Parts: sequence; C-alpha cells; structure tokens
Amino acid sequence: MLNVTMLGGVSFQINGAATRVELGRHGRLLACYLFEFSGRAHRREWLADLFWEGLEPERARSALNTAIWRIRKLLDLDPEVGNWRLVTSGDEVMLEYATSLSVDTHHLQDAAKLVSRVDHEQLTSEDEAAVATAIQRYLGPFLDGESGDWVLQERERLHCLFIRSTLALMRLDARRGLLESALEYGRRILAVDALREGVQREVMLLLVLNGQRAEAIHTYHRLRAALKRDLGIEPMPETKRLADDIRSGAIFDRLGEYVRVQFASSPAPLA
Repeated sequence: MLNVTMLGGVSFQINGAATRVELGRHGRLLACYLFEFSGRAHRREWLADLFWEGLEPERARSALNTAIWRIRKLLDLDPEVGNWRLVTSGDEVMLEYATSLSVDTHHLQDAAKLVSRVDHEQLTSEDEAAVATAIQRYLGPFLDGESGDWVLQERERLHCLFIRSTLALMRLDARRGLLESALEYGRRILAVDALREGVQREVMLLLVLNGQRAEAIHTYHRLRAALKRDLGIEPMPETKRLADDIRSGAIFDRLGEYVRVQFASSPAPLA
C-alpha cells in the first residue's frame, strides 16, 4: 500500500515506512498534483510550464521527464501500484487509479460526499467510521508552506470539505446526546478556523448542555477578542444574543429551540 499524505505536509509511505526516493521540490509538487488529480490526462507542455516556469522550453521538458522517471521509481516501490500506473501517451501524462493507493485528500472528498448525499441519521456505522478517519487525517492545510494558484484553490476547497464533514458528525453526536464527542469535533474545527462564528455558537451551546456554562461565556469572550484583534469587527447579532441568554440564564427557557435550530440534520450555512 502506497500512502500519500498532503494535508499538513507531504509524505509518501510504503506499508507504513517512509520512502527513500528523492523527487526534488518541483518533482514532489508534480507528484502531488498527479496524485491529487489522478485519473485525469494532463498535457506535458502545460505541466512543464506549471512546475518549471521560467526555464527554456527544452530544459523544462527535460526536467519534466526526469521528474516523471523519479515518480515511476516511487510507484514501483509498491508492486501492487507499479510504475505502469503512470501512463505517458504522446503529449499527455496521467496517473491511473489503483486500489492499493491511499491518498488522504481523496478520503476527505469521499467523506464529504457521504455526509452531503445521505441523511446523517442514516449513515451506516462503516460510513461514519470512514468519515471520522478522514477527519483524523486532516493534519493541516493542503501542501502547507507551498503556494501557487492551484495549491491555494485546492487548499480552500479541502478546508471547506473538512469543516463540512466534521460539522456533520458534531451535529449528529449532539443530537444523540454524545456531548463530549460533539465538543471534540467542534474543537477540531476551531483549531483550524477559530473565527467561524456558526461553529463557535454551536460549541457554546454544547458547553451549556454539558454543564459548562462558565466556559461557554469564556468562549464568547475569546471569540469577541479575536474578532476585534484580527478583523476589527464585533460578533454577529445572533452570537451576541446567544451569549446574553447564556449569561442571564434565559438560555434554559429557550434551550429546546436553540438545539433544534443549531443541530438540525440538514446542512446549515458555515458562517
């Protein structure tokens, strides 16, 4: 099994052991691109321009050929994948899908499809476990430390998929009354996106349900300070209203309404 990690950093492992193939920075980025967009055909000329911009065309094509040769060596370390999976035909390059190839970003995409296509109450235990595993593999931004338009676009897309998938499991556990588990999912989201107010409100409500009213108020104050410091704005009116209700104790008269709205099974805006 060839395991490819691109969330939070890049690593290639064969059956749990790190590989020793040196790809170089541009070759590594090319490999990540091919793994991320496996099953698609890419023009050689376009790849050469994307990863070796600024080089003369002949030198860029030579660098591309060398990188492809090194990626073949990487694939060949796993006999079940094999370098034959990297298909070069004329002016095109394509990495074919292999069942023995595990890519963390692909697992996250599959998880997001599960929680968007199936009512969360009807997720099988196997599906739920697959989503939870994909969430656990989110160790940070896609290709952390790298830039480039395609990297930034994928980073934002995958970040949103992580939040949507984690939020779905958080709400599912909240409806089940599994408050500690729901809080853990909420904290996972806020660890990478602390200014997402919708999630902050849900965490505040979970804390109240879990008997941690004082911590819910502290959570609000930390959010307010962060919004003021980083964006120069105040919390949304609905966030302020929730904080006021928690502080005054009025939350307990409206708890059922808050729970129905915040933890609805249908996807809610990710504000």
